[in-house]
Amino acid sequence: MPRVETFNREQVLEAAMQTFWAHGYQATSMQQLVDATGLNRSSLYNSFGDKMDLYKASLKHYMNGTQQQFTAAIEQAAHPLEAIRNIFYMFLPEIQTDSRGCMSMSCKSELNADVSIKAFLENTQEQSLLMFEKLVRDGQESGVINKDKSSREYAWHVFNAFQGYRMTGILVKDINVLKGIIDLNLSVLE
Repeated sequence: MPRVETFNREQVLEAAMQTFWAHGYQATSMQQLVDATGLNRSSLYNSFGDKMDLYKASLKHYMNGTQQQFTAAIEQAAHPLEAIRNIFYMFLPEIQTDSRGCMSMSCKSELNADVSIKAFLENTQEQSLLMFEKLVRDGQESGVINKDKSSREYAWHVFNAFQGYRMTGILVKDINVLKGIIDLNLSVLE
């Protein structure tokens, strides 16, 4: 008879994600994960597999949350350029209060040699690029984004600007500087 999970999987993933995000994969011990999640080692192993499996599940949990934020920013926009701007601005409060930066970028620097992690990150990067490319294409078709470059080239620009903005926000907390970064990067599209 299969075991029934008696815990909230999302809460456990959130706790594990926060722990990995704070310490990184290498520096996070199983005891820290036990303490953070409230589950014993055997429950963690039985439910998620080994530490790397739990890390991957935590990373997917993080990316799902990020995707929900992207979707909310897009849905609140009157046009595609505003949607792109909303995506940047939606992360301002997090950047101002949290010095950890983006979990996926931390993962890229710490675990880029792991083939399965690299494939996951490449896939999520491509999904982000496709999202930005569609927004740019729609914006070009509606006239709110110029056609000086292809939608793919602008998608790469926006993606790179977003990644750089998130990295800059690790140390820079001045809202005027951060807003200036956003506005300057997105002015290329106008």
